[in-house]
Amino acid sequence: MNEEKNQKILAIVLVIAVIGLGIYKLFFNNKRKIVIDTETISIVKDNSRFFTVSNCVTSYIGYLNAKDTDSLLILLNSNYKKENNIDANNLYQYTGELDENYFFSAKKMYEQRLSKTMYKYYVYGTLEDTIIDEHVVFEYAPVDYYIIVILDESNTTYSIEPYDGEIFNK
Repeated sequence: MNEEKNQKILAIVLVIAVIGLGIYKLFFNNKRKIVIDTETISIVKDNSRFFTVSNCVTSYIGYLNAKDTDSLLILLNSNYKKENNIDANNLYQYTGELDENYFFSAKKMYEQRLSKTMYKYYVYGTLEDTIIDEHVVFEYAPVDYYIIVILDESNTTYSIEPYDGEIFNK
């Protein structure tokens, strides 16, 4: 009789655990998958636009180099911050930290129109590091870097969102 009771309790605990895991995955899992509608994106060919978006990333990398937490929090996309509960204490878990002073060099970017004045740019570039030490220049191999820039033309603002580069790795 006790064995039957223990099996029922174990079954109930397992059912509750499975339901709890399902609820967690459904509502609290912050790892979102970016869905890209490849019908609405195109490669950026306009040099002016390419340069503008590249400069946005360069500013962001500058703040990462300087470990300027306040500026980084301002630049990060508000939806991204909200979805991941990002604050000053956990910011670098999402943005990563740079251990050297890198500069960004954009190589390729895609544009997706979100609305009449909002655009999303998927940017691929490299982080490069050059150190000058007593008349010797050390150059390190560039590191691939991917990021999203959301540009709002109605008020000439932009925001940044970390990105895994999925669109470039297909």
